[in-house]
Amino acid sequence: MDILDKYHLKEWWHNSLTAEQRDQISRDYKPMGYPSSERYLYAEISGKQYGETGRCCFLDVLACIAKGEAKEIVWQKTEKIVKEALSLPRKNYIDIHLALTGLIKHHYRLRDNQDHYRKAKELCLLQISISKQAAKAFSKPAKPRGMSLKKLEEILGHKPVGYDTPQIIPSHVGYKQLAIILEKEGDLKGAIKISTQALEQGWTDDYEKRIAKLTKKLAKKNNAFL
Repeated sequence: MDILDKYHLKEWWHNSLTAEQRDQISRDYKPMGYPSSERYLYAEISGKQYGETGRCCFLDVLACIAKGEAKEIVWQKTEKIVKEALSLPRKNYIDIHLALTGLIKHHYRLRDNQDHYRKAKELCLLQISISKQAAKAFSKPAKPRGMSLKKLEEILGHKPVGYDTPQIIPSHVGYKQLAIILEKEGDLKGAIKISTQALEQGWTDDYEKRIAKLTKKLAKKNNAFL
């Protein structure tokens, strides 16, 4: 079983991409530590999932690597899989959050096209809709599956770091990008509102400065109408 089998993407891989597109992506997909002379996408792997990311982030990486028309094909598949992941009873919020980050950046880069501009806003709102759950997932890593922390401590020879200690959560592109969009559209109150929400949840962009700047800009705007 290779990674495409693992994530149930083999049929899509062959039906949606040309042989030339598959060759380019498989050639350029090189996970750290894997021999550059071999193609990881076709290598035999264990069925066990490692780490905190999965199918959504895997497609996000393929989309970043893909070139030409294949890039849009893979981004479309990424969005579809993200929305499927959001409908599951058990959700991998880190995987979904990180893939949404890639999708937002992709569409915002193409914002001169109104379809991409609207899609960027839609995906910002989607990422914000799971921001509380994602913040919780980032701040406290999930405990290892199938193993107690006591057993892990025995194997490591010391207490595992991080599992019982709140972690610093990363940047939130959805909040940050939507605040920029709303500011440019003239909705300063909306930009302040979501920036305040992001700050309260603990996302690490410099929201204090953003809120101060937006508040000053709003006051200046209001004074102009007096």
